[in-house]
Amino acid sequence: MTAFETPSELRAAFDTLLSTTRRTLRVYEHDLAVFDIDDATRIATLRAFCVAGGGRRIELLLDEVGRLTVDHPRLMLLLRDFAHVIEVRQADPDAARPDRAFVLADAHGVLLRADKHSPPGALHTDDTARVTELNQVFEALWQRAPRQVSATTLGL
Repeated sequence: MTAFETPSELRAAFDTLLSTTRRTLRVYEHDLAVFDIDDATRIATLRAFCVAGGGRRIELLLDEVGRLTVDHPRLMLLLRDFAHVIEVRQADPDAARPDRAFVLADAHGVLLRADKHSPPGALHTDDTARVTELNQVFEALWQRAPRQVSATTLGL
């Protein structure tokens, strides 16, 4: 386990987890600003993940998607180019949502924050039990998510 306290340490932990992801990346977060997701290096890493093929998936479940197209244009281009790999949904605003935020990498790694509105948390690179538990939470939220974000005007 690696603890982090600052936004820069959080982004470094995210980059570490992203670099170890081989098939599936699942993110539950308020919004993506905390990861500086539109950073050119992060987008290049995400693009390389998408290009690698092999049934890879990125699922982003966000509480707030309203400013996604404005704040993350590079991510939106990636979503347009790799809609078969990346899916973005908005969490059901009428359902109870966890206070914690997390990123799941395959069946082994998790970046976990107890409060999605502040940076402190921990990176667990090999915690299968915790990943299994959080995958169940994520799946329940994902299935209830009413809104899918599209990179194109008509959703095509």
